[in-house]
Amino acid sequence: MLLPTGLRRHFLTVTLGMVSATLVTGCDRGRPALQTTRDTPSVILIVIDTLRADYLGTYGFDGPISPELDRLAEESVLFEKCSSQAPWTTPSMAAMMTSLYPEAHGVRLAPDDPRDQKTWRKRWTRAIPDSTTTLAESLRERGYRTAGFVANPFLVRGLGFEQGFDTFDESTALRGDRDSTMLLDAGLQWLRSMESTGDPTFLYLHLMDVHGPYKAPEADFQAVREAAGLGLPRRLTWNDFNRIQPYLRSPKWAKGPDQAELRLWRGRYAAGVHAADRRVGRFIQALRDEELWDNQFVVVTSDHGEELFDHGGWDHGFSLHEHQLHVPLMIRFPQSHFGGLRISELVRLVDLMPTLLALTGSDMQPGMTGLDLLPLTTENEVKGTRRFAFATSAKEHLGDTSIFDGRFKLISYLSTQQLRLYDIAIDPEERTNLADDEPDIVAHLSEQLNEEIARVCPGESTTDIAGEVPQEQLDRLRELGYLP
Repeated sequence: MLLPTGLRRHFLTVTLGMVSATLVTGCDRGRPALQTTRDTPSVILIVIDTLRADYLGTYGFDGPISPELDRLAEESVLFEKCSSQAPWTTPSMAAMMTSLYPEAHGVRLAPDDPRDQKTWRKRWTRAIPDSTTTLAESLRERGYRTAGFVANPFLVRGLGFEQGFDTFDESTALRGDRDSTMLLDAGLQWLRSMESTGDPTFLYLHLMDVHGPYKAPEADFQAVREAAGLGLPRRLTWNDFNRIQPYLRSPKWAKGPDQAELRLWRGRYAAGVHAADRRVGRFIQALRDEELWDNQFVVVTSDHGEELFDHGGWDHGFSLHEHQLHVPLMIRFPQSHFGGLRISELVRLVDLMPTLLALTGSDMQPGMTGLDLLPLTTENEVKGTRRFAFATSAKEHLGDTSIFDGRFKLISYLSTQQLRLYDIAIDPEERTNLADDEPDIVAHLSEQLNEEIARVCPGESTTDIAGEVPQEQLDRLRELGYLP
């Protein structure tokens, strides 16, 4: 569904009218402030870690898994095909927060020679360089009050993700808490405290309810255990079961007599989605009750998905298949303008930063890879727009890359020198490799892949000035099962 040109003009008039203001000086900490009314929209970014798009009802899951997010989708512009730029948190969130591919922001791979495996491990870093401007920094320059509350230990202070935030709360991550209740309550309390300032706010909430080990409350599991979306019954072989990472096998339910039932594992993952949906729904209701809801841009997305034996594996970060790269993206506009609009064109997480900068009237940052998504709402501009989604940074397969044009997806495996081509339109589970049957498509996408790598990797590395992970943080990550 696309907005006609007339409605598009009305949309721009309404949006820009809401955010237009004059910058003045003299604010605390030397930050420019918006001379504005309370009609200036604020922004809430909710990232539900490890959430596959196909495990939400609004994206086609068959079962009562996400009633609250489905309701939010009806008030939002929903992007049906949103692709992450990496299958695990750190490079993906850096891409989202900087609008740069992993090769360019330097969080995971050295950008000077992206096809050379030897340089990658030598120059590996997990921190966003200080020189890179983040979404939070851009909004703060515009006069927004900014706060981040994160539950993922890969995003804690000192790794660059705190750049641009007036308040950055990592207490949930340090506790290893998978229940987002306290985090959401803290975010709500911060919004309340900002009411007296009159300034617009940017609130970033990063939830871990869905992430393994799957420990959602039993009531959430009971709510989804019979869902058809979990697939047909199947018992895992001993070898299949042993591929499951030890940290995922730590809950008590994973040691019971049904431990080898595939639907049990998918159901426990789905229970985490149901729990996150329930908690986010309660947060949204509190915003409605306190009249903090109508004047918000609310974005819900994820950093990556999860493999649930889709290709014989588990967890995330180890492949570039759609179950790890296809993530939800919905943007709810103030007063629910354009609610229910569904965009079928391909978009990417790197597009989120320029889109939010455009919506808030903020200055665009030079060098951003992403594109403003607003032009997708006009039919004329869609016809002339071709997006390619590039992904990389699989943990154990350095050098693997993929490119997706919205229908065909090419995965390049550097270590084995293999190419795999999938027609996602008719083969969404990526079962049939068409590389030998469609050489022209392979050649075209290979050319686009090489051009994309060359475009985002100009040859100047940013990793030399990026921070390293403190030893105590590495120890904490090992305790939580992230590192061996």
